[in-house]
Amino acid sequence: MAFMFGAVFKTLNQFFDPAFWRVLVKSVAISVVLLALSMWAGLALTDLVPRTETGWINWIIEHVSSLGVVLAILLLFPAMSALVMGLFLDDIAQAVEQKHYVTDVPGKPVGLKESLISALKLAGEMLLLNLLALPFYLIFLFFPLLSVALYYGINGHLLNREYFELVAQRHGDAAHHKMMRKKHGGRLFLGGCVIAFLFTVPFINLAAPLLGTGLMVHLYKQFPEAMGIQRA
Repeated sequence: MAFMFGAVFKTLNQFFDPAFWRVLVKSVAISVVLLALSMWAGLALTDLVPRTETGWINWIIEHVSSLGVVLAILLLFPAMSALVMGLFLDDIAQAVEQKHYVTDVPGKPVGLKESLISALKLAGEMLLLNLLALPFYLIFLFFPLLSVALYYGINGHLLNREYFELVAQRHGDAAHHKMMRKKHGGRLFLGGCVIAFLFTVPFINLAAPLLGTGLMVHLYKQFPEAMGIQRA
């Protein structure tokens, strides 16, 4: 467990670096604009909700539908922020490498297109799998430990895979990284569970993608098979 505590400590210690905050502020600003546009579009669509001939029923329909739109969009804000932030996570990986691994061969930028694909893929998979697991979450309300295990089983797996691929594709070929994931799957899964936990903490979840990327860089660099590493 020492390797994990060390990686977490290094990640948190760099959180207030300008590089981290530039990405955080930029992502939140874009997300707020998207939030406002989504809310405007959602409220406009409430006009399409069928009305009745009774005034007070129409009043209830109008206000309940509007409130539902606002609450739904606010609940989706962390996911929207994480999706936007996914476009800039390559900058975070680079900042961590430049600060902590300056003597290593620098990673190659992933690129905006690949970052967008990765962010959309992760968001889609997390949404789909958690929706599919929703009946089990409800059943496991009577068995909290099983509910927690299911949450971390699903999201720990998805998050460790996607964040590892984001970091790893900056160094070397996919076949080598597949071998690394197989060999160090336990450590990577534990790292994914830590990231999944960050996504459950209010306010911190807004910065979870940044912290997750930094954490995965440190985990990746601990593996002796990591290509391109040249320690002094």
